[in-house]
Amino acid sequence: MRVLCTVLGSVGHANAVLPITRALVAAGHEVLYATTRELSSRFADEEGEVVAVLPGAMEQLAPLLQYLRTGAGMSREVATQFGDPAFDMAWTATGEHLITSFQALLPIAKEFGPDLVLRDGPEYAGCLVAEALGVPHVSAPSGDGNILDPLRVIGPLNERRAAVGLPEQADPLAIYRHGRIDCVPASCSFAAFPIPDAVAYQQPAAGAAQQQSLPREIGELSADRPLVLVTVGSEFQDAKELIDTGGPQLAKGMSDPADTVRALVAAMAELDCHAVVSTGGLDVPDLAPADNVLVYPWIPQSVLLRCAQLFVTHGGYNSIRESLLTGTPMVVLPQYGDNIANARRVGELGVGVGLSDGPARVEAIVAACRQVLSEPAFTARTRQAQRAMLALPGVGTVVTHLESLASV
Repeated sequence: MRVLCTVLGSVGHANAVLPITRALVAAGHEVLYATTRELSSRFADEEGEVVAVLPGAMEQLAPLLQYLRTGAGMSREVATQFGDPAFDMAWTATGEHLITSFQALLPIAKEFGPDLVLRDGPEYAGCLVAEALGVPHVSAPSGDGNILDPLRVIGPLNERRAAVGLPEQADPLAIYRHGRIDCVPASCSFAAFPIPDAVAYQQPAAGAAQQQSLPREIGELSADRPLVLVTVGSEFQDAKELIDTGGPQLAKGMSDPADTVRALVAAMAELDCHAVVSTGGLDVPDLAPADNVLVYPWIPQSVLLRCAQLFVTHGGYNSIRESLLTGTPMVVLPQYGDNIANARRVGELGVGVGLSDGPARVEAIVAACRQVLSEPAFTARTRQAQRAMLALPGVGTVVTHLESLASV
């Protein structure tokens, strides 16, 4: 079986498809990755060719950037709707860049001859290529995909279909005609809109193939305080680029990511805990030190979560999944995109506290952390979710499912 895998977004989007594509390769199948220039290096060591033909974030947002700079490129009516994550995601995913993406990807796909397309949740060029070739297409686990409203998507997506000579679709759920894959059970679903149930599996880590270890100083921390892991995710680098390039209009209500890291460290300094803060490689000048806080550019998150009592996170979908899989309750400080809906869902499930989006406030972070650490019900509910996660089948189930789709 030949599988065309299309991926946009941040490193987290790549990490969401890699366990599946690696399992496909291990089962003897061939994979071709179509992605952005920025993400191509993430796939460089994988078995399978990589083609960088999909648009990066700046290309997808080009009409909005033009409007912010010159007042041209889109109507004011459209521009003023930005700030609603569901609108932002639908507009970005179905923009006119889809036409050039489709035109660049289709000849590559024809030469490769895929039996199936595995696409990142918000990536629709792969969906249109699959329709053109008459092969199944399936969406991979995706936080951005979870907040894509099919009713918002169908209109502009049909405009793109018409532009490239494809028949329009009447069913908004045509984007899921052949199903979707997720990494959480239905009882813990983070889908914000009515979409078909997924084939769910227990997703392994997509990081380094070799065993990862914690820094020795973390291993030597005393047991008289809870251990709190604080991470900001790869999206913070993306957010900083957006703000630097297009101004704060691109992320309404969001503070500078460096200010958020400073607020997180200041909050941890007020708690009676051992805190480990990972900045995601973000440069944070003038970061005030604290005796109970260790700061690293990167940390093996999935490893540290096994021994942490609390996870303070921006609310990316991969981080949510790892937290549930290790039974670690959360405080979610959302930044933009799916983070906001994820924070709300964490609160609904009772597996943590979701803060409001916007500039980070030290006192709000401290209060939320104290609440989760002092109320055992949060840990109990997270452990209940963990049991449901651990009861999911392995990735082999996904391989078998995709093989069955391709054989029809």
